[in-house]
Amino acid sequence: MVDAETIANAGFKLSVDKIKNFEVRPDDIFLLTFPKSGTTWMKEILPLVMNGGDIDAITGTSRDVLVPYLEFQLSADDDPIMREVQKQMLIPDGFALDQLQSPRLLVSHLRSEFLPRAIEEKRVKVIYVARNPKDIAISSHYFVKAVQLCGIVDSNEPSQAKAYQDFSEFFPEFLVMKGIAQIVHYHGTRWHEHVLPWWERRHDRNVLFLKYEDMIQDLKACVRQIAKFMDVRLTDGAVDKIRDHCSFQSMKNNKMALKNTYCTNVLGVKAEEGSPFVRVGGVGLWKNTLTVAQNETFNEIYQEWIKGSDLEMTFEL
Repeated sequence: MVDAETIANAGFKLSVDKIKNFEVRPDDIFLLTFPKSGTTWMKEILPLVMNGGDIDAITGTSRDVLVPYLEFQLSADDDPIMREVQKQMLIPDGFALDQLQSPRLLVSHLRSEFLPRAIEEKRVKVIYVARNPKDIAISSHYFVKAVQLCGIVDSNEPSQAKAYQDFSEFFPEFLVMKGIAQIVHYHGTRWHEHVLPWWERRHDRNVLFLKYEDMIQDLKACVRQIAKFMDVRLTDGAVDKIRDHCSFQSMKNNKMALKNTYCTNVLGVKAEEGSPFVRVGGVGLWKNTLTVAQNETFNEIYQEWIKGSDLEMTFEL
């Protein structure tokens, strides 16, 4: 058995070729996000939409079983540390993506060029969620502080655990995706490299592009939009039930969303007090952390990131 200390001080080796050649089904639905963009939130919403708002249908089941991470699941066979992480995420032994009933809900943080080739070939449905990068930076910093691991993909070098003294140390590495700031931002993927390709495809029939900030403002409307895209008919009562169940306050009391077992056994924190998977939520949290100088630097770099694009993100409400 791999102990918690080993997990907390090691990176994961992703099975890149296995991921690229993954057998995609025509009715698969992929949730794609840059990390810390509302992934846990969407992993709660999508199964409920799929089940017509039936909360009992997902009660007691790990959200990582209902909406498994493609890259982590496919890498578990080759990585004992990943297998132990799967266990702490309440994923049962023998769990396999090819055994899931269709339609499958799958999630990934990989940017487009590292995803299975068949996603494009079969034009499967993709739900992409984007969040403003300033709030992502803050959320990522707290996540790194809690998890203490460096997600360097495709490297044979051991990952190094490191605690940033404060946000000022983390900030410059986040902007260029170096060191432990990568977390699971694979191959040093920066925000615009992940988001913009899907923004350019937002009008494709198989792509639904959502913004985290819109979900914060009107979750009910977004649930309806998701259901329509997934070809699921929801009653008004079901939409209201999903909205209420997935409110931030409800998520803060949801043991499965908080990943209680992982937080307790691996991170050594009480999930209800400090889960890095459901922390604060909201829009404009960066204003409490970024200095004037940091914000000016971020703005300059952000303008370079989106140069030539018509994407507009909401940075405060």
